[in-house]
Amino acid sequence: MHDELFSPTIRDRPPPGRPPWRPESIVYPAFFGGPLAGALLGVLNGRRLALPTGQLLVIAAAGLAGFAARLAVGVFADGNSGVRLSGTICGLLVWLAVLAIQRRPFRLAVLRGVDPANLIGPGIAAAVGCGLLEAALILVLVR
Repeated sequence: MHDELFSPTIRDRPPPGRPPWRPESIVYPAFFGGPLAGALLGVLNGRRLALPTGQLLVIAAAGLAGFAARLAVGVFADGNSGVRLSGTICGLLVWLAVLAIQRRPFRLAVLRGVDPANLIGPGIAAAVGCGLLEAALILVLVR
């Protein structure tokens, strides 16, 4: 009975296949690339953290809802500045959803000794790729 007092609360697990990114770092691609970039990196990072499918679906749904909101602004806004600003705001809202879901699992991974991966390359690729995809879809669907 007293032996349980001194047992560790964080059990050793085999390390995941790839180390996760810091959820806080996803803010930059979400800010510059929009909601789809934030959702894409959030889902990929969730897989690296071995999150349940339900949580991954919530992140993906937040990204789609953010893009739908950006699309709606594109329909009703006259200028491009409103569409760009809505992309930034929706991207940050998706990042907040990612952060709320992934902060605790990431801290547990760090406490288990997992070093975070570098997000620079994937973050730039997601921001540019998803930003261009969103812009193309808005041009095709709105104009």
